[in-house]
Amino acid sequence: MKLISLCLIGLVMSNNIMLQKANHPAFQEVFGQFAKSSDFGNKLFGELSAFIQKGATLQVLNDHVEELRKHLADDQAEDEKYFNEQQQSLESELQGLVNEVQELKEAVDTASKKISVLNQQQQIIDNLFSQDQTSYQKRLANQNVILETISLLIERVHALSTEGHSLIEKDNLLEKIKQLGRGKHLEVLAQITAHLDTEQGEKVLNLLDSLNKAVLASLEADEAKEQENIRLYNQLTGEITASLSEAQRHYQQLDNHFEQKDYELSVGKEGVKEVGQKLQDRNDSRQFILDRVREAQQLLNDNLDRIARWSQE
Repeated sequence: MKLISLCLIGLVMSNNIMLQKANHPAFQEVFGQFAKSSDFGNKLFGELSAFIQKGATLQVLNDHVEELRKHLADDQAEDEKYFNEQQQSLESELQGLVNEVQELKEAVDTASKKISVLNQQQQIIDNLFSQDQTSYQKRLANQNVILETISLLIERVHALSTEGHSLIEKDNLLEKIKQLGRGKHLEVLAQITAHLDTEQGEKVLNLLDSLNKAVLASLEADEAKEQENIRLYNQLTGEITASLSEAQRHYQQLDNHFEQKDYELSVGKEGVKEVGQKLQDRNDSRQFILDRVREAQQLLNDNLDRIARWSQE
């Protein structure tokens, strides 16, 4: 019973203190250092001083400080709701851009690979054509040597000696033909021609003439085939060049579009970061003020007896 009475007495005394008007000199002494600690502290000190000069009670001072604390808490909740909604809205808008940038990146990669494939195809065709040209020039040189050799053999057959021998042996033509290494059939013809009489020479001339025509026909067919190869090479090269030009143009368009959208995405992401940073900055500033408000509450509650006017009466 005694304990209950003491509690009631304490409660009444506490209420009585809160209903007392504040003593301004005492308040200035208690809150002097607080006022110097920050701009906000000085501002709050000024507000509370104005209340005291108007005859405010300690309860009014406490209510004002508590109202500030609640206002800061409500302001923080509203800020977080507003900025979070804004951030979510920006992120939602960015998602479409993220997908578009990814699709463009894949399209650019595909276009780049197509250009690479076309270049590889052209390189293969160039190599094949170069090999064909080299082979053709080699065949042409061989056939021309054969024609020259046949011409020499015909010339020697026409110049049969009266002894029934051609001039092949005398001019060492057989050795020259062997050194040329242009086929065993020519060596055999040269050997036969080396020991002919006049009647046999006529048959050999016909044979050499047929061989000459066959070589010329082979040259003509080879030339026609080579011209067809050149035509085909030029056609394929033209088609690849056209495709390559179109692929490069398409690639450049895609790449430019990708760069533009990627930049827009970067700007958008930076915007999202700025919203978050702005909220963080506001929270930091508000937290500083909230800490000062709590500090003021603590000072007020710890010094109620000292600040109450009755303590000075």
